[in-house]
Amino acid sequence: MNGLKPKIAVVGTGWWSTEFHIPALKEYADCDLVAVVDPNDVKRKKAEDMFKIPAGFGTVSELLSSMEIDGAIVATPSALHYVVAKELLDNGVHVMVEKPFTTIASEAHELVNLANLKSLHLTVGYTFQHTNAAKILKKALDNGEIGEVLLVNGLFASMAEAYYRGVPEQYKGIFNWAITGPDPQTFSDPKLSGGGQGQTQVSHAVGMILHALNQRVTQVAAFMNKQDLNVDLVDAIAFKLEANTIGNMGSTGNLRDGDKHQQEFRYYGTKGYILHDMRDGKLLVRNDKGHQYEITGSEIGDTYPAFETSRHLVDLITGKALVNLAPGLQAAWAVDFLEAAYKSAATNGIAKVQN
Repeated sequence: MNGLKPKIAVVGTGWWSTEFHIPALKEYADCDLVAVVDPNDVKRKKAEDMFKIPAGFGTVSELLSSMEIDGAIVATPSALHYVVAKELLDNGVHVMVEKPFTTIASEAHELVNLANLKSLHLTVGYTFQHTNAAKILKKALDNGEIGEVLLVNGLFASMAEAYYRGVPEQYKGIFNWAITGPDPQTFSDPKLSGGGQGQTQVSHAVGMILHALNQRVTQVAAFMNKQDLNVDLVDAIAFKLEANTIGNMGSTGNLRDGDKHQQEFRYYGTKGYILHDMRDGKLLVRNDKGHQYEITGSEIGDTYPAFETSRHLVDLITGKALVNLAPGLQAAWAVDFLEAAYKSAATNGIAKVQN
């Protein structure tokens, strides 16, 4: 960057971008937030005025034809991630894409290949992967501290049902939105979301697991219940990874209003085990030699560093960050996993992932 601050744009001015991405970048001294993009003129203008953003555009094409930018945050509905990210990458822009990365596996891998071809940074909005516990988890598994991983057990229970019902205003008093909550269709319409609990929440869990293990899924068997919704609310997923690790994931979005989320993962290896409480940022590593250490108390740090996902893109561009904490490849593997899970649930069979 030759000492210049990277110029960043945010695509999408809905709940997540106005609550986290835009404030994070406005308050970050290492970049300049120069524009926002949204086809909804009312929402975009509110964001421009509230955050004093210099420019606003209805489309990415208008943005790119009007100014040069170095990086962009893609915070549109999930089904639109691919087309927006592809246009940005095609034009030489570094990109952070919200999770789920995409809703179609082939499109996720296409974006990874495109970023590699153009030597561009591509990172995904996995907030939890920026926590201290996640970093230590990854290091412990990379170093083989519990030996060959045999089993992964996961639970992700959350309060999301009102989103899937298309009544996000039910959560207004809980989330205290900066400008607006999600549009009613964002999470309830499968054409926009790609699905319910799987896309919205299991994507967090499987993103963490596949990144930490650095393994790709090969087979998935899933059951999903929609109840009376148009998208899945409750998921039970068994899976096999390429190094013969097997695992299971249970997830539900029907916690009651104000209930604390439960996000717990257990890794069992030939030499020990790791317990990871993702929600509380705690980690316990124990091996067969009796060696044990924990991440607790002040070591936990921020348990949900939501500002870090967009700032991480800036740090990758400037060289401040040397390691991508949420790389596109492992995020594409998560899309493989979810695509197979939805296929399995729809066909009552085992879905294999194609290499």
